[in-house]
Amino acid sequence: MANLQHSRESFEGEARRTVSPAHRVPSAHSPNLDFLRAVAVLLVYVFHLLITTNTRLPDYFGQFGVLLFFVHTSLVLMFSLERIERNKQELFITFYIRRLFRIYPLSIVCVSIIVLFHLPRAPWWPWSSPDLSTILANIFLYTEFMYKPVVSSVLWSLPYEVAMYLVLPVLYLIGKAYGVRGILALWSLAVVAGIAQPHISGRLEVFQYAPCFIAGVAAYFLGYGIRRHQLPFIGWPLTLVAAAGVLVYGTSREYGLEARWILCLMIGLSAPFFAELRWPALNRVFALISRYSFGVYLTHLHAQWAALVLLKDYPAMVRYAALISLSVGLPIALYHLIEAPMVKVGMRLTEHLSERRSQQSNSTSVVMPVPVPQVPTGQLVTQPPVKQRIGHSSDNRRGQTAAVSSSAH
Repeated sequence: MANLQHSRESFEGEARRTVSPAHRVPSAHSPNLDFLRAVAVLLVYVFHLLITTNTRLPDYFGQFGVLLFFVHTSLVLMFSLERIERNKQELFITFYIRRLFRIYPLSIVCVSIIVLFHLPRAPWWPWSSPDLSTILANIFLYTEFMYKPVVSSVLWSLPYEVAMYLVLPVLYLIGKAYGVRGILALWSLAVVAGIAQPHISGRLEVFQYAPCFIAGVAAYFLGYGIRRHQLPFIGWPLTLVAAAGVLVYGTSREYGLEARWILCLMIGLSAPFFAELRWPALNRVFALISRYSFGVYLTHLHAQWAALVLLKDYPAMVRYAALISLSVGLPIALYHLIEAPMVKVGMRLTEHLSERRSQQSNSTSVVMPVPVPQVPTGQLVTQPPVKQRIGHSSDNRRGQTAAVSSSAH
């Protein structure tokens, strides 16, 4: 997502992930995550571009890109949660506020423009006038839970992301307590829930994607970014190709749901074992695509519609020049005008709340002075000998502090 500072912790067969400052590496220094997100958004973009130009690929082509988004999102947000905890901020409220300012402002702007200007849902899908309840469901991203149509075809995945935001802090705490084994146990339970979901309620389709998100959490607690013995980077794109093959094969055998879960877990469990991409030029390209990917995801359908449908009578050179300009220019403009400023607002707000909480904590911890009894002049005051309580000597306190410090690492 946005520029998140990743903290890397070791998991070498232990039941929990411990915090070690020596292992903290910024997210900007993870080209593999930038590569993953760039591949995801490009797959979605190309899939829709081919449909716009009358070449229809199987749906799993675009779906694979969205699944990569899910794994990437949950993995990156684990580092965000770790940073919040390390800064001694309220874990849940800080996380929720920052996600709200990260997702909703740009999404609301895009939905509002689509509704106000009667833009089509997709280049191949004509405008249909939504009622107020549909507009509100799109603005607040709960369409999938209320059986409301989306005003843009790419919005279908965002309600699932928002729903998973609610439980990611809980998954983080469970992972801290029980390690990757606990997360894998939750993944198994999520698979059971995904199988049972169609027999319970269609509104709970988010359970079909829960194992995909949990796979990213597993990657974090398996030790993403701090493995000492790593495989060559080339294995990372090959793993993605193999995962795509799992989806193609599973879908052809009518096991598309199970294939999604397996491929996401495959990506999550293998991600920690590959060395980072070390080609500076490619790193910069993937980092740029990753930075503007949310804007690309939200705007690319209407960039393609404007260039290839509205301008269909113009020469190909004009149409594709417009396509490139809109596909690149819209995400960059929206990022700097809306997305990045709103992320900063969320950061400042949570920092302000954290400062207020710290001030209130300090004010309540002030020790009130104890009144000293008056002693008549000339009367000697004798104090009883101080008895040292067992286990509370200064040496013992130093020993306990050292023990806590060492266990924290």
